[in-house]
Amino acid sequence: MADILVKKLTADDFDAEKYVQSLSHSSVGGLELQQQRQRVLQLSKETSALLKKNVYNNYMQFIETAKEISQLESEMYQLSHLITDQKSILSMMLEVTISGDKGPGSGLSGVQEAVQEFEDPQEARLRQQRENRKKLSALLENIEGCSHVLEEPERWLVYEGDLVELSQDDYSGQQRVRACLLNDSFMLATWLADRRGPVRYRFETLHLLDALVPVNVKDRGQATNAFKLLIFPDARAFQAPSPKIKSEWLEHLERTKKDRVAAQQKQPTAEHRAPVANPDSENPFLKQQDSVGSRDSQDDDETNPFSWWSSSSAPPQSQVPQTPEWMQELPEDLDQAIAQRNFEDALTLIQRAREYFTQAPKTLVNAEMKRGVETRVKTLVSVVRAELAASGERSLNAGPKAARRAVNILLQLNKQQMACELFLKYRTAILKSALQRLRLEGDTEVYIRHLCAVYFRNLNDTLNEFNKVFASCKSCLPALVVWAGDSMNSFASKFCQHVFSTQSSLTTVSECVSLADHYCKQASKTGLDLRFALHASMSRDLERRVASARDQMLDAIKLRAQDESWQPTKFTDERQLQTFMEEMNDIGVAGLNEYLTDALVLGLTSSVLELVRVMVAFVEDVLRLLVVWPDAQQLLADSLTAVLEAQLHQCKAAVQHPMLKDKVSSCLCDAQR
Repeated sequence: MADILVKKLTADDFDAEKYVQSLSHSSVGGLELQQQRQRVLQLSKETSALLKKNVYNNYMQFIETAKEISQLESEMYQLSHLITDQKSILSMMLEVTISGDKGPGSGLSGVQEAVQEFEDPQEARLRQQRENRKKLSALLENIEGCSHVLEEPERWLVYEGDLVELSQDDYSGQQRVRACLLNDSFMLATWLADRRGPVRYRFETLHLLDALVPVNVKDRGQATNAFKLLIFPDARAFQAPSPKIKSEWLEHLERTKKDRVAAQQKQPTAEHRAPVANPDSENPFLKQQDSVGSRDSQDDDETNPFSWWSSSSAPPQSQVPQTPEWMQELPEDLDQAIAQRNFEDALTLIQRAREYFTQAPKTLVNAEMKRGVETRVKTLVSVVRAELAASGERSLNAGPKAARRAVNILLQLNKQQMACELFLKYRTAILKSALQRLRLEGDTEVYIRHLCAVYFRNLNDTLNEFNKVFASCKSCLPALVVWAGDSMNSFASKFCQHVFSTQSSLTTVSECVSLADHYCKQASKTGLDLRFALHASMSRDLERRVASARDQMLDAIKLRAQDESWQPTKFTDERQLQTFMEEMNDIGVAGLNEYLTDALVLGLTSSVLELVRVMVAFVEDVLRLLVVWPDAQQLLADSLTAVLEAQLHQCKAAVQHPMLKDKVSSCLCDAQR
């Protein structure tokens, strides 16, 4: 037994949770579980003792191995020093050499240095920009979600490094970021601590240099080597690893901003710059012709009546469309509307901004503004989700229209699936709260009546509200059908728990089932028929309850046969006989007058009369169930056949009994009837 346990615990695919679950399922009672626990503890003790024994026997080998590892470590250090010395010697030899190229990492060759010395400054700058562009592409491969940064062709990397973002309140460290200074913007990416592989950062934001001002921050406490970036309308503080890197960041930021301003100032003048002179301009005859031609063209322009239109209608090439004032104030207005729960105003602003972006040119400024608007859209969605979440008595006690406002906001933001999911979760919470408030008072039928009323009222309200709110979203109908099926299964589970798990009679069961089927038929008028789900969830319990009623009748027949005297039923007076006849007529058994053998004697025994009463009630209950459970017809026929066969068997046994020979006529009369 211990060997089998060891094999199980040392297997490659051993799973502790599955092993515990299998023990819990296979064990009978707490005693067997205690025995299993003792076996595992005993195995643990044996393993621990064996481990200690092995350590004691091999401790000398452990010591020798540790010595060898220490010696190997010292040899590796010596080898590292030797390699470093050899590298420095080789570097010195390459620097001393006259015609040889320098090694990798030691700078450029003498020929390349000479070429760079006489290289055109503009070409050198373009070459440097291309190299920085390649560096930017290589850097962005390690940052997730920043492919749009390379969409601008005239963008390259100036400086980059790791920083720690500080809190504005106490200048405590918040997160590690990767900062990249580009020639026209400043990019931030957050560190992914749980990520493995080359992509270790996620893109956060991209700020234009025009809206960014670097500010030095004095050292205070633990916040050393810090600087601040004023980014309207906010500010962010960062901490550099060392004072040198901090000064480099501030220097590069200032110089890049100046270069950016200078480039923007040179751009309009470059567009109006005169064309490059043609070599043919040195020809004096061509100059004379040009002067004559220019005078002629000037005269033609003066006499041309359409010259004023052609000159005035041509727009300047340097004209750039400016962002409207309302668009610049949009982020602040959106934040204010969301904070004040003015969702309709926020939605209007978002729709207006989206219309503007569809018509506006695709510039870097518009892309950044669009990204800011989409960020606030996510904020609005999260706030609306919180409004729609079914938490607290206020939302759970509200009517079906309470969630319409939030759902409409999500629908207009093109969040149909989210709106549908949240709406159905909201209705589920309301239904669950209403069912929990039901109290089990009175008999089972009264409780089931209240249960059906609460559930189907909530179901009808949900269906009607869904048809109003999601009338144009046909794709959400499958979610409604799935939700209705799940809610019906929950209702049926609660229904079966109170109807079939208690000692309720078959009459009570049939009444409760008929009541639930009636409510389900009324709910189908809204367009969703869930009777199939109700019937499927009750079929097994109904079959078990009908079989139980049949077995009770069979047991009752055996008990009555033991005490049966096989005498005709006699009445004391005419009034008692008349009352008996009326009772039998009420349950549907008529025509018993023909069995009267005397004025007050009925030619049927008491056991037969009692069997008739029970069978009539049984048939009525099962027929009531046939509406819900059509398969019960065969079960009803089989049950009645079994009951009648049992009664005939008792009559046959009485006829063959030697002590009941004088009562054979009564037994035969019961059997024939």
